[in-house]
Amino acid sequence: MKNIKSSKILTLAIVAMVSVSMLSGCAMIFSSRYQKVDIKSTTKGAKIDYPEQGVQYKGKVVKFDKTKLFHTVTIKKDGYKTSNYSFGLTKRSPTIAFALLDIIVPFYGWIYGLPLDFASPKTKLFDKSQTAPALIAYDTRKEDEKFIIINTTAIDAKGTDIIWHQFEGLNRYKANKFYDNRAIRKANKSKDKDDLKVDNTIFTSALNGTMKKMNFIDTSNTIFPAIGNTLYLNATIKKITMCDVRSSLAKPYMRMNILGNQLLSIELEIEWEVLDYYKQEIYSTKTKERSDLFTYSLTGDDSKNFSNFLKEAMQDNLEYAVIKIRKELTTKGLLQRASGSKQVEIPAITINKPNKLENGRLNDYMKSAVTIKVDEGHGSGAIISEDGYIITAYHVVAGSKKIEVIMGDGTKDTAVQVVRKNEDADLALLKIGKTGLPALAFSNSADPEIGVDVWAIGTPKSVELGQSVSKGVLSGLRKANNVSYLQTDVSLNGGNSGGPLVNKEGTILGVVTSKLIGVGTEGVGFAISAQEIINKLKVQYKN
Repeated sequence: MKNIKSSKILTLAIVAMVSVSMLSGCAMIFSSRYQKVDIKSTTKGAKIDYPEQGVQYKGKVVKFDKTKLFHTVTIKKDGYKTSNYSFGLTKRSPTIAFALLDIIVPFYGWIYGLPLDFASPKTKLFDKSQTAPALIAYDTRKEDEKFIIINTTAIDAKGTDIIWHQFEGLNRYKANKFYDNRAIRKANKSKDKDDLKVDNTIFTSALNGTMKKMNFIDTSNTIFPAIGNTLYLNATIKKITMCDVRSSLAKPYMRMNILGNQLLSIELEIEWEVLDYYKQEIYSTKTKERSDLFTYSLTGDDSKNFSNFLKEAMQDNLEYAVIKIRKELTTKGLLQRASGSKQVEIPAITINKPNKLENGRLNDYMKSAVTIKVDEGHGSGAIISEDGYIITAYHVVAGSKKIEVIMGDGTKDTAVQVVRKNEDADLALLKIGKTGLPALAFSNSADPEIGVDVWAIGTPKSVELGQSVSKGVLSGLRKANNVSYLQTDVSLNGGNSGGPLVNKEGTILGVVTSKLIGVGTEGVGFAISAQEIINKLKVQYKN
């Protein structure tokens, strides 16, 4: 009787094993889907986040789903760049020994159970103890360093410079030992791929957020910019390499696209231009960086998952690159803030004083205003001597190889010389070869009366609107960055820069330089005072 019962139990066990083997191997039965992994950061005080699915919490114990193949955690700490840390299955579990039981189950165990045991992620293990590398501290701006603003982040990559690399496991990825099959190699070399060109991407705003974290963006709402202490950066992505990391321990699952995930990162080769306040290039360099790895799910909406990865990885890469650029600019001495204490003595330029206009008509004043056309746009200016000296704002002509002066009667002069400039004060003195020109004189008052009527003469928006006049009052006197400004409510538009601000006698009180723009802001413009022009450019009249 006892033997009969034992026989029945054995039979039931075999039947159960056969039934289970139809769904899984024997080793899978004894293997857990989840594994405890202890993750630490070498950065003291860093916080570890587990943003993805497949994580179980039991108090302080964190268990990871092995069928996901890879996991990525996020390491964070104030003052440091947030970083991803990824890990995957690295070895077989001791429970693989139970795969021997598949042998005693005919047909199903041999053909189905045994191979599945060796392929299943459940019979694999993560390294149970993981240590994430140290975070990179944001090297924040020092008091004696310039501000940095990201101007553009563009993409200009040829089709053959957009490539894909595949890596079998994390170790090969870290060693840069990629394995590209024949199809991938052929695709990478294909000349039929479209070039990718974007003039300015969404990452400009994101990178300026990084610069803000590093205190390189002036957040004091300063109205008058630190002209000599501001740099701009242009980034142009020239080569894009997608890095696809796949598990070498669960290939059948990867092929079936049913379970699991993979890791992706992006490598960018970027050309950088460092520009001064006037967008003139003063330095160029290149970076080649890889982003952190991001987990890419093989289930759900793959196109949406990939789009999210691409955005996150490119932003991550650019942030690493800009941190590197910051260090390079420091090494090159390009971030050293101008002290303003050293004054370079320059000889005075003596010009003929214009004859006073007798009738005081605006029509006559307008004849002394000119349009200054440059490579990329236009500005305004004022003739200040009958023999061809013209005053304007430096930002109107900065970096331009070709300058053209258009007179009030429509005549043009291309033989224009920049005879003097003061970049800190945004002033430039031009010279053309013509004589007998109608000219306006500078005011000799260092303290003009507030509230008097003033007129701005210039070329707003379009060259077709040359010698336009707008009226307002002198609203205030301001001093910033060692420069004196006149505040006015005169209507100013793009193209008015460099034009004269005159009083009813036709005397130049100042040269238009800027205006405030924003929701709820209107009627706040600025001109550099006449006395400042005389002092900064060392211009004087003949006795």
